[in-house]
Amino acid sequence: MNISYFSNTKTMSQKAAAIVLEDLEKNASLLLCAATGSSPNILYQLLGEAYERQTTLFQKARVIPLDEWIGLATPKGTCHAYIQEKLLLPLHISKDRYFGFNAEADDLEKECNRIQKTLQQEGPIDLCILGLGKNGHLGFNEPATELKSHCHVAILAPQSQEHSMIGSAATKPTKGLTLGMQDILDSKKILLLVSGDGKEEVTKQLRSGDVSNDCPATWLWNHSNVQCLVTHDKFVL
Repeated sequence: MNISYFSNTKTMSQKAAAIVLEDLEKNASLLLCAATGSSPNILYQLLGEAYERQTTLFQKARVIPLDEWIGLATPKGTCHAYIQEKLLLPLHISKDRYFGFNAEADDLEKECNRIQKTLQQEGPIDLCILGLGKNGHLGFNEPATELKSHCHVAILAPQSQEHSMIGSAATKPTKGLTLGMQDILDSKKILLLVSGDGKEEVTKQLRSGDVSNDCPATWLWNHSNVQCLVTHDKFVL
């Protein structure tokens, strides 16, 4: 894992955008796995600005989400709504190039199988953008005795149920759909963004290099091509 440190989220995001755009220039039909939340916000904004300068750069790009909440009463706050606002509309990603979850499917196990089949057909993921959860989760791959390899219905940890994306939800989701750890590790390149409050301890745990299911993000040490971008204030250098 290559860890780089930045003075603030803006400079971190500028580096992240440069990585994404460089990969797009090499592979126009790049399959991008998109995380949601506050960590990639500025990155996605910068990609939108890049589209305004060079619209052809994104005309073949493909997007698959990392995860999705189950049980939100309204579309507001869903990962799909976030990705649509931050990526699909600004980058003009057409419906045939977006492979989203259906969290309202009658049979969620079948939905997981559908996503897994789609990933097999379209993948592997070329570039996986991740944020670091306060408990070390990646997507909804929560700390557990055994981590799931592929797309599955996840039981959300209490920290995930208090995520800012669903802060205004009347009923907090207790489950989510997510790609599995092996799906993430099968990505050709991984871009892990670490920013936001309350992540000092988990960042130290990640930086230690000790791989543990108690901190799923530490499994990224087993991948040969991980760029981890961290803001300075997450721990003392």
